Amino acid sequence: MLTSQFIMQVFHTKSKIIITCNNRLAPYLQQEVEELGFKIKRAFSTGLELEGTINDCIPLNLNLRCASQVLYSVKAFTAENPARLYKELLEISWEELIDFAGYFSVSSTVDNETITTPLFANLKVKDALLTVSKKRRKSDQTPVLKQTRRLFISTGWKMTLKYL
Repeated sequence: MLTSQFIMQVFHTKSKIIITCNNRLAPYLQQEVEELGFKIKRAFSTGLELEGTINDCIPLNLNLRCASQVLYSVKAFTAENPARLYKELLEISWEELIDFAGYFSVSSTVDNETITTPLFANLKVKDALLTVSKKRRKSDQTPVLKQTRRLFISTGWKMTLKYL
């Protein structure tokens, strides 16, 4: 389980950062990232991978013109099916990451034989977040699922959680 101590340290704990961009813009994105002083771990046609903290994501978000998203990996795990995805998501201290009185939305990409549409993955994520919020919150206020903070779930054979 991710503890509140870990959550408080995401600003100083290095993890995988994926920066996405439109197809074939990666060389320009790479130049921008390197000019900011970051080292690229891997480049692909629609983005870059590097390692850093949430603190590193701040200047990336503020300065990159070619980027679409800057994604910080909170937890990576293997989930063979939706039930395992749900179970793994319950282990994260969401109340330390998300203000449930505020707004958030879920978007995902899916590459898994047991999940044929990203909408189903989104639903499993929202179900897990609602379960956590009801169990762990002192008030019974239900979170509003709108778009301000975004949660990105890469649901493939390896399901990776990323927080924006």
